Amino acid sequence: MANDSQSRTARRNQMKSSKKGKSTSKFKRIFMTLLTIGVVLMLGVGALFAYYVATAPSLDESKLSDPFSSKVYDKNGDLFADLAGDERRTKITYNDIPSVLEDAVLATEDVRFYNHIGIDFRRIGGAVLANITGGFGAEGASTITQQVVKESFLTKDKTIKRKVQEQYLAIKLDQEYSKEKILEMYLNKIYYGAGAYGVAEGAETYFGKKDLSELTLPEAALLAGLPQRPSGYMPFENPDLAKDRMNTVLSLMVQHGKITEAEAEEARQVKIEDMLIERQPEKEAPFQAFLDEVEREIKEKMDGSDIYKDGLKIYTTLDPKAQEQVQQLLSNEGPTPVAG
Repeated sequence: MANDSQSRTARRNQMKSSKKGKSTSKFKRIFMTLLTIGVVLMLGVGALFAYYVATAPSLDESKLSDPFSSKVYDKNGDLFADLAGDERRTKITYNDIPSVLEDAVLATEDVRFYNHIGIDFRRIGGAVLANITGGFGAEGASTITQQVVKESFLTKDKTIKRKVQEQYLAIKLDQEYSKEKILEMYLNKIYYGAGAYGVAEGAETYFGKKDLSELTLPEAALLAGLPQRPSGYMPFENPDLAKDRMNTVLSLMVQHGKITEAEAEEARQVKIEDMLIERQPEKEAPFQAFLDEVEREIKEKMDGSDIYKDGLKIYTTLDPKAQEQVQQLLSNEGPTPVAG
């Protein structure tokens, strides 16, 4: 009996050992499978990112300060509008930028501009969290350097490819140009609404000032806030929204130690209307009504693309002769039809 009991005990132990061995072996197989899948995915993502970097556009210096011209063609394939050719633009250098304007812009757009390498890892971390909770594209982390790159070379599509190329080119731009030169590019490039490209035109358009050193604190704050939504915050049309945006910029300047709360409060007392000059009529491109419709369709079909800045080649159904006759009739300059 003792021998039978020992034999049964031995068999049970052997079975337990066999099951444990099988379980361990199964776990190892699962672990190795998951590890293999992880390595393959990492290599795949790495290869994809490498492809994005390899296919990124080069840093063309000629495009770094000006918007990339969009060209519009008629039904015959002939160019009838170069939408960057008629822009009002006055270029400035870094030495033309007063400290009050620089402080307002950096506090609003990129407070660690002089300390990062073209991309700001702290902002990227915050954007990643926001995108996880709100979906991809919920919040951006673009530095001033990235905005220069995006406005110069890339589309506005919210894709991983565009973000990878944007960050790569921003690091490259930061390596090849000084911070002062990059800030100069940004302020010469950005659209300020009312047909004004670049901060010099913005200052003259809204305040009648050709010398940026004459800008006051509220004027600098207003200009610094406009690029986020030039049409929405345009002070000529939306003074209340422009005022709110200006106050936000002033609060950011206080938060980042650029001005005191007392200085901000004094600036908040200035009325938007008291800062502005009379609005000047914008120069219209040929067939402006037709271009307005083109702009609307492009925004709808291309995720908000801007025909005035995105370097598009747009082929249309425009018949120049027929369009001229229509415009003459609408303006009462053409012949009056006679009823038969």
